[in-house]
Amino acid sequence: MLTITLDLKDGLARLATGQRGCGRVVRRLPGPTSVKDAIEAAGVPHCEIGRVVDDGGGARGLEAPVADGDVLAVSPVRQADPGDARFLCDGHLGALARLLRTLGFDTAWRPQAHEAEIARRGLNEDRIVLSGHRALLKRRELVRAMLVIDDDPDRQAAAVVRRYGLASRARPFGRCPRCNGLVSEVAKADVAHRIPPRTAAWLDVYYVCADCDQLYWEGTHVTALRARLDRILDGT
Repeated sequence: MLTITLDLKDGLARLATGQRGCGRVVRRLPGPTSVKDAIEAAGVPHCEIGRVVDDGGGARGLEAPVADGDVLAVSPVRQADPGDARFLCDGHLGALARLLRTLGFDTAWRPQAHEAEIARRGLNEDRIVLSGHRALLKRRELVRAMLVIDDDPDRQAAAVVRRYGLASRARPFGRCPRCNGLVSEVAKADVAHRIPPRTAAWLDVYYVCADCDQLYWEGTHVTALRARLDRILDGT
């Protein structure tokens, strides 16, 4: 039996299971294990771990073994490299997927996808996996991933934007929120038969999705949606 202490820094305690915000966690382990497994047993997936330091100030790798009496300070990921900023949302994050698409980010989502499929697709397509399921994010092969703990889609999206530094890379309305296809301007004459007469009378600019052919235009609701997207990009 080993006893170690985890000092969860800067909000990581929110991710730990059953800690009620307490940053200091005492773990009793049945036998030898790694730093990664010890921290994950407290409910913090390895994708959320930025740095681990022992009480002597030495850095500990996630695969290093723990020793009885270890006191480990665990800091979160501050900002991760988004690469091409391509995402994959788990089945419960459909609203987040639509928001990220509306912000212009390539975001895959299939509501019926199971954990193994999500992990495999994330790796094969080099997508950042976004999920609220700790068991999925504890899979050793998943490195580019983020635990989503908020229930509100706007706060979820703002957290993703902060984590990956995406504010300057957003291209609002650049993708179809329904299917993730690219959206581009189309000549009014080419879609005239699809436009409601009242809309056609006052609006000349229209857009279409290259994949699902959904037609879009900037109606009165877009002003409120733009303000919503601005708040997400500002992190508020």
